[in-house]
Amino acid sequence: MALLGRKCQSSTGRAFTPAAGPKALNTRSQRVKSVQVMCNLSDQATGKAVIVKNTPGEMPFPWSEKDPYKLPVSIDRVQKLLLDERWEKPWVDQIIDRVMKGMLRTTEERTRDVISYLVGLGLKTDEVCNMASISVVLLGLNPETRLKPIVEYLKQRGVADASIPDLLLKHPRVFEYKVEAGQSFLTKGKARIQVDVVPAGVTGQLPAAAVNYFREGASFLESPVSPSGPLNVPALPA
Repeated sequence: MALLGRKCQSSTGRAFTPAAGPKALNTRSQRVKSVQVMCNLSDQATGKAVIVKNTPGEMPFPWSEKDPYKLPVSIDRVQKLLLDERWEKPWVDQIIDRVMKGMLRTTEERTRDVISYLVGLGLKTDEVCNMASISVVLLGLNPETRLKPIVEYLKQRGVADASIPDLLLKHPRVFEYKVEAGQSFLTKGKARIQVDVVPAGVTGQLPAAAVNYFREGASFLESPVSPSGPLNVPALPA
């Protein structure tokens, strides 16, 4: 609030003096639709009026002070990119909502790079959309420092190149974990993921990738997270 003189400046640039009495405020000359400043005459003794602003800029929307119903340019570009990629609008709205709430930090360039990298691995655009709906931060991860190391980890664990897209589609949150040097598992705080290639099929001749989720110090005999514990295999070379 600011203390000004008796004359109040309207949004149209014209000055007017508040009239005395409630009826006088209802006269035609006082009812200007574009006026967005209201004067409080409770301080008439000092000859000052308290200005109470009631404009869109005071609404609690941190992403835009000028127009709370218009997206900033950076977020609008992300929205346009996803719609151009033929993502379904409900999923696009979900992504944009996460960005505005601060749950996802990304840009148009970062979003494009993530989609291009995953499509280059053999995933379809709509499959990337499904992955982004499950993993909140996926579209904000750096492909060079976060996505590629995970893919390299899967290859070192014996996952075939042709099987990587299907594994990522079923476990998109694997990108939220990080590779630890010399460890056979991925880490995220105390959470762990270990990928093992195990025999499958009727004859046991078909290799399959098993993704095990567990926490540091957990016993699989007492509190398993995955159907079976990770295999006791040597760690990756540092």
